[in-house]
Amino acid sequence: HKLQTKNAEMPKSVVGLSGSCVVIPCTFSYPAKGKTYTEFTGIWYKGYYEFTVYHTDTSKISDTFKGRSSLTGDLRQNDCSLKISSLSSSDTGPFIFRIEIKDLDKFSFGQNKTSVTVKACHNIKTPEIPIVSVEEEMTSGKPVTATCAVSHSCPSDLPRVTWNHDGTHSSLSQPQNPGQLKLTSYTLTFTPSREDHNKHLSCSAEFEGKTVTDYRTLKVKCNILSILTFKNKGSSLAFMVP
Repeated sequence: HKLQTKNAEMPKSVVGLSGSCVVIPCTFSYPAKGKTYTEFTGIWYKGYYEFTVYHTDTSKISDTFKGRSSLTGDLRQNDCSLKISSLSSSDTGPFIFRIEIKDLDKFSFGQNKTSVTVKACHNIKTPEIPIVSVEEEMTSGKPVTATCAVSHSCPSDLPRVTWNHDGTHSSLSQPQNPGQLKLTSYTLTFTPSREDHNKHLSCSAEFEGKTVTDYRTLKVKCNILSILTFKNKGSSLAFMVP
């Protein structure tokens, strides 16, 4: 068996949006010496053991974190990732993890701390507003796809995204570095008409009841296919009218 040491790995900092949730990715190792252990108590502290953010025995969680903290992984699989919901500006940390293993040992990973940067998601000047991209110029009757890129911090608490135009919707989440904001691209495929010219195409993202919006002004060229049929010798002629 590979010799294992007491160690916990987590990013030094993570970013979360106010009112949403954040996940602190965490894995730990310990010298099992070839044995298997099944009973673990996982504990997360804020500051220097001032508040119990999470405890396997939920009755021991500090009131300020009760109902807001959970483990997203399985301690038996060495996963100590912590999820904190309803983030507020006071949830900055630092956060420290402790493990207690029945019939083996108990220890805190005080040298491995992580902090949370809490960003307000409703301030229109922050980068968390959606970013709409679409062709600068399009042709009426020809389908186009617009993209709305939305940053968020919690996979289980995605913002509600809406477009102001009918069309076919899809979304794709892009992997980011651990602890950073997640990015999901929402797409809208639609067929512009002449009536769309100079109108706003907007995308709105709602975070905990607060909505932020971005838009682009559509530029639509006409594409009129006129078919004139001449019954001279049964021939027909089609041409484009600019």
